Amino acid sequence: RLERLQRVVTKLQMESGLCEEQLNQADALLQADVRLLAAGKVPQKAAEVERDLDKADAMIRLLFNDVQSLKDGRHPQGEQMYRRVYRLHERLVSIRTEYNLRLKSGAPVTAVTAVSVTSGQRRPEPDEAPLRYLQELLAWVEENQRRVATAEWGADLPTVETHLGAHRGLHCAIEEFLGRRMRGSRGWGAQPCGGEGGGVAVQGEDAAANHPPVPPQNSSKSRLRHLESLHGFVSAATKELLWLSEREEEEVAFDWSHNNPAMAAKKESYS
Repeated sequence: RLERLQRVVTKLQMESGLCEEQLNQADALLQADVRLLAAGKVPQKAAEVERDLDKADAMIRLLFNDVQSLKDGRHPQGEQMYRRVYRLHERLVSIRTEYNLRLKSGAPVTAVTAVSVTSGQRRPEPDEAPLRYLQELLAWVEENQRRVATAEWGADLPTVETHLGAHRGLHCAIEEFLGRRMRGSRGWGAQPCGGEGGGVAVQGEDAAANHPPVPPQNSSKSRLRHLESLHGFVSAATKELLWLSEREEEEVAFDWSHNNPAMAAKKESYS
């Protein structure tokens, strides 16, 4: 058993290193495209960034399953490996958030701008900048609303823990979006995280005519709360099932013949 768990540790160390390389590659491609956007050029590596992030996501899900097997086996490195994989997941969420905000939503606007300049058309007026920013916010909100609405729950402890870890990273990104991105935008004001509705308000003459995007904070909080509740239930149920399995193994392996000197103790235990 210890040899099997040690092989899992070795596998985790090797594959977490490969996952880190995958994230480094995705981040490098992302930063290269961000520089192109800043220079008014069309990004070139968006498809590769998304593919690398999807690969890293799949790897991290498998790593969480291996971590759970270490924790179930009470391996001394289980918690250390969990922290290592969770840090990879946090970095994945961070890179994906930057990709959605700066590249995925910004690419079409920059591309149009570059074409307009090349063809001799006018540059966008300064008044158009808030509209572009609003489009970025809407794209980010819609993407994360979709992720929260379509996310799965899991049917056993490893998958529930995987989904819980993944959503904690997403929820942190949503909270950061409210706390930093919205407060820093021109003409926008964020309500406190604990405020009613968890939404945002547009200041200015068009506030009544335009409804701002509402970040998926409430649905994210609700999913996080339900996942934590589900995790507590499934953890307790898993412990009970393990206890039953251990008792079953004892009963099957027990010598039930009358010649067994431990029979008297067994009867006493049953009583």
